[in-house]
Formats: sequence, structure tokens, C-alpha cells
Amino acid sequence: MVRHIETLLRRHDYVIVPGLGGFVYQFRSAVITKDTLEPPIVTVSFNPLMNESDGLLAIETSRMENISFREASNKITHEVEKIKANLGSNKNVEIGSLGILQTSDEGKIIFTPSASGHTVPSNFGLETLHYSPAQTKTERKVISFTIPPMRKIAQYAAVGAIAISLLFAAPRLENVANNLANLLPAKQSEPIVENTVTEEPLKIVIPEAEYTHHSASTASVDLKHHVIVSCLPTQKAAERLCYELKNMNFDQAHVLPPIKTHRVAIESFATKAEAVQFMKQLRESTPRFSDAWVLSETEK
Repeated sequence: MVRHIETLLRRHDYVIVPGLGGFVYQFRSAVITKDTLEPPIVTVSFNPLMNESDGLLAIETSRMENISFREASNKITHEVEKIKANLGSNKNVEIGSLGILQTSDEGKIIFTPSASGHTVPSNFGLETLHYSPAQTKTERKVISFTIPPMRKIAQYAAVGAIAISLLFAAPRLENVANNLANLLPAKQSEPIVENTVTEEPLKIVIPEAEYTHHSASTASVDLKHHVIVSCLPTQKAAERLCYELKNMNFDQAHVLPPIKTHRVAIESFATKAEAVQFMKQLRESTPRFSDAWVLSETEK
């Protein structure tokens, strides 16, 4: 079971073990410290609340071990019971290369990621960069200036006093421009009145656009059998995948009401036989949807 968990985790970024919890990839950004630069890295965390089956682990087990879906579900249940029994005996349970499960004093399940790190393709080639901070040099500049002797200062003061006295002694000149203007006769020009036509602004009445709010395409009440192609942890991710499917001409793709996870149905049918036949054709024609499976809603 551990091998199937690792495979699904690399493929979907998360995997749910029914009755136990979910393993999820967490993306950590780069960290810059005083002398190191740590690259972005993907770590594994465990959420005990994600314990309701979404069918992915059972489908992977049945396909890889060539057994039925029910047999795979029973096998997973048996493995989970063994893990819980070991945890109840205060024993550590190793989950492959992911890490170790153990119980706290309060009886809660604690997950410790492996120190060596789970093998994630996006982590390959990324190592911590060590560097030394740059050393700054402070330069001192010496500014020197020379003070003239007192004799030269007295000479400068005398020259300044003479210049000020000449400025006030100069005769006052009248406004030459006004005098010249009085000698030349000026012709008074009459203002030219232009005939201006005041036009009222043209009012264009545009009828309000009628908007038809289309609700998100949902499966018909009678279509109880859905072909599921993915189960995602957030509504935003599920809607993004649904948008991609519609661009691939799967116009009936929609997101089912969430139960722990958000399931994306590529098509829904009234009978289970139609859904199974479509699922087989989809697996053969599109390798991307080789994990597609059928979800049948039960009558409430």
C-alpha cells in the first residue's frame, strides 16, 4: 500500500488513506538568511481529517495488483487496521520514504517527515547556497580650504562699498517703453464677433444590455452515474480543471458537491452501464485519463 501512496502522491500532490488520513505535498518558498540561500522545496505533511475515501487509492491498488475494486478496498482497510493497532501500542509506523507515524500523549497521530526527504522530482538539483556577506569599506575624504589674510579681506570690503555707492548714485530712468508708446498713434481694433452656433449635445440612448446569468453547469437530477477524472483539494483547482476540459470539447464537465475533496466529473449518465462504457473508451483514447473511474450516487 505504501508504494501506491508514494505513486499517487507524486501524481496528484495528495493521497487519502481511508480511515487514517491524507498525505499532502506542501510547497515552501525560498528562504534567505544571513549567510545561506535555501531553494524552494516540497515537503510532505499529514492531515488526519482527510480520512474519507475518494476511491483513488483503491483504483490504483486494483489496477497495479490486478484485483477487483472491492478486494482492493478490503485490503486497504486491513492495512489501516494494522497501522492503528501498532500506533495504539505506542509503536512507530514507518510509511516508506515519506516519514514516521506515531501517537502523542493525548492519543493524536503525529507525522514526522523523513530526514532524508521524500524523493520529489521538483527537488532534484536544488541545494543550499552558502555565501559570505560583502564587506564595505569606508573612505575618508580630507577637504582643505585656505583662509585669505586680513589685508585681502579689507580690500574686498572696500571694493564692495564703492560698488554699492555707485548703484544708488545712478540717475533714475523713467519707463522708456511707455514714452515711446505715446509717440506712436495706436489704432483701436474692433473686436470681431464670430457667429457661433450653440449645438445641443446629441444624446444617444443605449438600451441597457440584458444579461442572462447562467448558473454553473450541473448534472441533471436523473444523471446519477458520473465518470470522475480527478479529485482535487480546493474548489479553485477543480474549476480550473473543469475549464480545461471544456476547452477540450468535454462540454458536460462539472464539479460535484464537495465531500472532503472536490471531484471533477467529465460526463454523467443515467445508467451505470453507459458510464462504464464511456469510461473504458476514455481510458483507451486519452492516456491522461487512465485513472478515470465511475461514481454512482445512492438514493437518499
